[in-house]
Amino acid sequence: MNKDLLAVATRLLDQEGWAALRLERIAEAAGVSRATVWRHGLTRRAVEQLLRKQLAADYQALMWEPLTMPGTGSERFTAALRALCTVAERNLPLLAHTDTAFHRPDLDAAGLTIHYFAPWLRILEQGQADRSLDPVAEPHRFAVLVSDTVLFSYVHLRAHHGRYGWTPQAARDAVCGLVANGYLPRTAATRPRAAPSAPRTSRGTKT
Repeated sequence: MNKDLLAVATRLLDQEGWAALRLERIAEAAGVSRATVWRHGLTRRAVEQLLRKQLAADYQALMWEPLTMPGTGSERFTAALRALCTVAERNLPLLAHTDTAFHRPDLDAAGLTIHYFAPWLRILEQGQADRSLDPVAEPHRFAVLVSDTVLFSYVHLRAHHGRYGWTPQAARDAVCGLVANGYLPRTAATRPRAAPSAPRTSRGTKT
């Protein structure tokens, strides 16, 4: 498929939604004939299939790093949330116009397989093993709750509020920070302890 025409179609989806993925509209936006668009196979179905394949590839690639990185389970879980935001950013035109991209019926229709829960469940196991995360009674439900909260919040901020300063970094930091830390003030018991200060000494002496 012609990459330039695909970029035009993706931009139309981003700006106007699925209804814009018509041969006539793509041809108009690209400045080419309808026959040219048809010859390159840029139907709505073909464009959607390519975008879904890209989403699946990005998810599998980007979620691998937090799964295998050094660190505690808690650190890996936070990294996974941030990686999910990167997946969303790379696939924003698609995700802004569907909220079921990771659901089985959508994946089956596109002939795709994503082991969505695998990285989340593994990281939860690691966090419970090293005691950096509390035990979770229902890991699947927990993974859905946390990942959907981050994914849909990020997509909405970037797709509909980007002009108000919600850059990729701002949206990622705010959403992941809120999910990881909550919004209630921390008590003294839960607030991280400051590192002890080094004893003061006279210049040139050791302790």
